[in-house]
Amino acid sequence: MPEVTGILLENAQLLLRNAGYELDQVGLVYEEAYKPEDEVTGQHPPPGALVAVDEPVRLTVSRKSLLHHLPQVYQKGDRTGGHLMRQFLWIFDHIYADLQRRIDSIPTCFDPLEAPPAFLQWLASWVALAIDQDWPEPKKRKLIQQAIDIYGLRGTVRGLKLFLSIFTGVEPRLLENQWPYEGFRIGRVRIGLDSIVLPPVELAHSFIVEVPAEFTDASDETILKIHDIIRMEMPAHCAYYLTFAVNSGRDRLQAFVIGLGRVGTADAGVVVGTREAQEASQDTE
Repeated sequence: MPEVTGILLENAQLLLRNAGYELDQVGLVYEEAYKPEDEVTGQHPPPGALVAVDEPVRLTVSRKSLLHHLPQVYQKGDRTGGHLMRQFLWIFDHIYADLQRRIDSIPTCFDPLEAPPAFLQWLASWVALAIDQDWPEPKKRKLIQQAIDIYGLRGTVRGLKLFLSIFTGVEPRLLENQWPYEGFRIGRVRIGLDSIVLPPVELAHSFIVEVPAEFTDASDETILKIHDIIRMEMPAHCAYYLTFAVNSGRDRLQAFVIGLGRVGTADAGVVVGTREAQEASQDTE
């Protein structure tokens, strides 16, 4: 049995739950004492006792009686020192104490860092922030906390980097007025690697987002959410390209380069598009 005397009831319940006790088997007895309200002043079984997990636990908790809200005439005890009215009002304390604690903790519901998880979507609606239900809870809290700052930077490089860094945990690079593909040019472009068929791209309204993490470290769902964030935070008339860090130790795909590769010649003898093809071509030369 852990020792919970001298700490607040909320912390005592947490210790008992971690020790394997269910909260429905923890009974509470309120008494007036010169202690902070909701502090545990006594416990049964005593601390250190070896008891069964299903054995009932009783905690004595300091609490100010509702008797003090009544006129003075009702606060007097009888000749024997007992007080029938105080004992009677403890019944209502046991019924409504949990509700009173929730009312007292209402200010925490407006703090993104302390609000219960069920309130996060509600808090996000206060600042007109659309958050995905599948986002991790710490990221939801941080985004809600910084939503006003992000709105002031919306549509800017700094704002997009701030939003992405909160979600991904790393700060990406944004390369403005750049695009990874220059278009098809014989002798300079590798087919299938840096030439693809796309609509015309205006470099003045395009940018590249480089995430300093490997592509394999991110799930498909995470990548889709990154795309959603970029589309939501970037100017509507812009085009973007998302890329991830490349591991230099990996083999990269080698492609056939028009103007440099020789196919069908007597000294070629290679397979187009493989690393072995490039090495064999260099050996024959």
